[in-house]
This record gives sequence, C-alpha cells and structure tokens, in this order.
Amino acid sequence: MGRRQQPETVGVLDRINNLPDSILSHILSFLPNKEAVRTSILSTRWKYLFASSISILDFEHCLKNLYEEAVNNFMNFVDTLLFNPRERVHLESFWVNDYFVDDEDDYLPLYGWISTALSRGLKNIGINFINEKVPVLPTLLFTSHSLVTLTLFLHIKDDMKIPTNACLPNLKNLCLTNLAFEDGYSILKLISNCHVLEDLTIYDCCFHSISELNIHNLLLRRLILCFEHVCVRDYDYVMAIDAPSLVYFEYTGIVGKGYTLSNMKSLVKAEISISHFHEVHSERSATQLLQGICNVQSLHLAIEAFNETVSKLLLNIELVF
Repeated sequence: MGRRQQPETVGVLDRINNLPDSILSHILSFLPNKEAVRTSILSTRWKYLFASSISILDFEHCLKNLYEEAVNNFMNFVDTLLFNPRERVHLESFWVNDYFVDDEDDYLPLYGWISTALSRGLKNIGINFINEKVPVLPTLLFTSHSLVTLTLFLHIKDDMKIPTNACLPNLKNLCLTNLAFEDGYSILKLISNCHVLEDLTIYDCCFHSISELNIHNLLLRRLILCFEHVCVRDYDYVMAIDAPSLVYFEYTGIVGKGYTLSNMKSLVKAEISISHFHEVHSERSATQLLQGICNVQSLHLAIEAFNETVSKLLLNIELVF
C-alpha cells in the first residue's frame, strides 16, 4: 500500500514545486505566520518564500509568553523578514509594542522596522509603548502617504512632538490614547491635514498651550472623545467641532470651558457621559454640548450630578427628533 502511494506523493510535491514563486507565496498567505515560516526549511528555494506571504505582523500575538532567548530569535526573524536581500516584504498591517525593550538603544532596531515598513506602503500600524522614556517617533509615521489606520497608545512622561510638515493624506482611522502634546496646535494641524479621515478617537490626551480644541473635518463619520482621566486644570480650553458627515458621537468625562458644535445634522447616535459636574462652568458647558447635538436620533445620556441639577440642565435643552 505504502509503495503505491509514494509515486503519487512525489507527483504532488513535483506539481507544487513546478508552481511559480508568486503562486506559492499566495498559498502561504493563507497559513498562520508561524506555519508559513516553517516552510523555509524545506529547501533552498523555500528559504525566503514565506517572506512575501506575510502581510500582518502582530507583536502582541507573536511575543506572548516568550522567554528572552525566544524574543531574540523573534527579533532576528523580523530582521530577516524586513531586510531580506531576495524579497522586499510589503506588510499591510504592523502592530508593535516595546515589551522586550530595556533601554532607549533597544528602540533603534524597532524604529528601523517601523520606517522600513512605512517606506514600503504600510497601510495599518498600531504602536503600544509602555515605557515612560521613548525616543522621538520616526517622522515618516506622520508623513506617510500609504497609512489608512494609525493607532498610538503611549505611556511617556514627556510631551509628544509632531513634525511641522505632518500630513497623512490617505488616513481614515486615527486613535490617540494617553498622549500629551506640548504644542496642542500641532496635533490639531495633523488632524486637519487628514483630509479623508472618517474615524477619530481621542482617549485621555492633554493638549497644552491651546485656547480652543478645533476639530473640523468634512468626511468625519465617527468621533469618540474621552477625558475621564484628564485633570481639570489640563482641560482649560473651548471645544469646537464642525463635522457635517458625523453619524456617531461619543463623549465621556469632564466638560471643558465651552462648546461650539456646528453642522451636526447628519448625527444618528450620540452617547454622552459627563463626570465632575459640580465644577464651575459645568452646567453652562454641558448645556452647550447637548444643544449642539439636538438633532440626534438616538441619545444615551449619563450625568454624575444631583437630580435637581440634571433636571435644570434638561430644561434648558430642546431635543429635536
């Protein structure tokens, strides 16, 4: 039985080996990354075939429960993947963290990977850095013409600096978490230079040196703003939102000095959760916030305050359904 099957097996292998590299790489793209990499030991021809089949690289998944030696092997693998002399790998998505970084010098290879992936048309990138001391992020991260999704989650103590020439013309999704901007206007300029932006999320970010947080975007459809863990003294500005295409709006946390919400007639759903309502100017600001979304079709409202205060607030608002 075994002898009769052997020629058939050899025939199948021969048919696979006769396929062009482009088709083999496409077949490998359907395998998990680890399985695709294992094919590199089959023969000299297969050594680098896996490289062009990998479109998504996720550190969170790959580094989970790895020991130091295995982490070093993984770093060597990424070097081989991105700096392969035979194949120019074009990643579609790159999700990176610094869990394996001990000091600032360890960021150099990591930044090299980010810059290389971006220079080859990377579409989606997520960066999650837990260390408080992080070198300035690569400039290309804010000037890429290929990025569609940018997610930044940083724990750094120092203020983040945005290049003056920041512009992401094809970015549709932007998520900023736990960031502090020395020049708040620099990030606002970046947002305004994302001309096709559709989804903007800002979690617990501090914008220094500004009097107005201005979000103006014609195509923006989803806007999530969370100021739940921001100090009141860091929220000393007026918020102005002009988003005629907005269909979903979520606001959580303390209220600012004031709100100017215009062109919100497309709004379908809003979720508003206000805390620290006892602060000075809270009632006036909250009234402005809610009046700006008076055309919304579905409203979820939660306010941390005494009942009579909430009742007084709602009396000042006329919702149109």
